[in-house]
Amino acid sequence: MSATTFRYQLPKKAIKIDCPNCGPKHRKTLSRYIDTQTGEPLPEIYGRCDRESNCGYHLNPYEKGLSGRSYYTDVRARSSIGPIPKTWFRLAAKQKHSGAPKQTIIAHLIQQEGATLEQAERVAAFLFDQPVTRPAPAVASQNQLYTIPDEVFQQSLGYYPRNQFSRLLHQHFGASVADNLLKRFNIGTSGRWPGACVFWYIDEQQRIRGGQIKLFDDTFHTVKYVVKNGEKRTRTTWVHSAYARRCDEQKQPYPDWLTAYLDERNDVQKSPCLFGLPQLVTAPPDQPVAIVEAPKTAVISTPYFPDFIWLAVGALSYLNAERLAPLRGRKIELFPDLSKDGSAFDRWNRVAGELLAEGFHITVSTYLEDNATADERAAGLDLADFLLEQWTGYPTQWDA
Repeated sequence: MSATTFRYQLPKKAIKIDCPNCGPKHRKTLSRYIDTQTGEPLPEIYGRCDRESNCGYHLNPYEKGLSGRSYYTDVRARSSIGPIPKTWFRLAAKQKHSGAPKQTIIAHLIQQEGATLEQAERVAAFLFDQPVTRPAPAVASQNQLYTIPDEVFQQSLGYYPRNQFSRLLHQHFGASVADNLLKRFNIGTSGRWPGACVFWYIDEQQRIRGGQIKLFDDTFHTVKYVVKNGEKRTRTTWVHSAYARRCDEQKQPYPDWLTAYLDERNDVQKSPCLFGLPQLVTAPPDQPVAIVEAPKTAVISTPYFPDFIWLAVGALSYLNAERLAPLRGRKIELFPDLSKDGSAFDRWNRVAGELLAEGFHITVSTYLEDNATADERAAGLDLADFLLEQWTGYPTQWDA
């Protein structure tokens, strides 16, 4: 059964709240399930935590609880049509006569009269002489993409002497290799924080789909800071958010592209494609691909293992057939991050099996699992951390 047939789903544009399992130290890590028929989120307990290796909270509305029933079965039990009071028809008829649209009548019957969705639809369908249809959330055309203009992308390129990620690459690899990496991966520089860089997500059609801003410390790790309540946060944001912040501070109107990009009705994802896809334009068709989670890891791994085209998926849960579609026909090897209990490896190994069934040529590397210590597993190191820790020197023969 296709995922699109399920009524309750995790939307592409996540609705984030605090995870009930993480507590106050990690804010807005839970992605909520929504009802695709109404566009409304389910109760707050139903969702999946982004901290999959460290938390793992995931309550699926189709999963049976201790009662033996799921949220889905409970809703179905409550939503049987049943008798419909005649007063609802008269009330709805008056609203229609006053000019109320169909969806307004449905909403009123549900919210004010206690009708189920099915009952309200039956009344509205009778009055409007239309087949019963379920209301869908207001979204833009699925064929319309909302991207970041090329001039915004171009303005970020360069300024590398003040870019901390660039400085780290130069220190570790030397100028020639570092400059090749910056150009190869279209690394940008951001003014959001002094020293911040931009990892641009550019799809296979060269459309700029999103840009992640990060500030690294001297060890190639994201800078963390503590807010007033003791909560730790990272110096990570997105280009569209930083652009909106600057407009707000300068009291300037948003440009049209930003207004559309921020519109919650539009189908916009911050990282809807793999990081590093522009490399495919010049790469030989038989060159294999390696996929890691973080853009930083793809960049750093490239000189160490130049036989691969290094790409990043963006997050542990983002590995799927849709994102990997441009790689069909290529050999793919996955390099999952380390985790204390091996859950990250297990997850990607399971997804790899599903992708094999869909025709992808894909394997999962055990390189980290075979070589990591218990401390490295507990720290959740990725391939870049492991390489930087294990090798004191750097490759000098790599040529982009």
